Amino acid sequence: MTKQIDQFFNPDGTLISIPVKSAKKIAVLLHIAQELSPTTKYPEKELNAIIAKYHDDTAAIRRYMIEYGILERDGESVYWVFVNS
Repeated sequence: MTKQIDQFFNPDGTLISIPVKSAKKIAVLLHIAQELSPTTKYPEKELNAIIAKYHDDTAAIRRYMIEYGILERDGESVYWVFVNS
């Protein structure tokens, strides 16, 4: 973890708060996204289980990850890591 985002995480790795500033928010989201495989499609329930290890508000984290282009989603609530080629 970088010093820039350390302040947002507890020692156990859980997220204390979602940063307000975009740059820090993106850094936190990318840190969480490191746990996701770029070759896997995640049903919403499975993605929520991964995000819940970091923060209880899984819907907000998912929404931010979509908003910032970290994740893509289909119409059936299946998510995957967006890989810009």
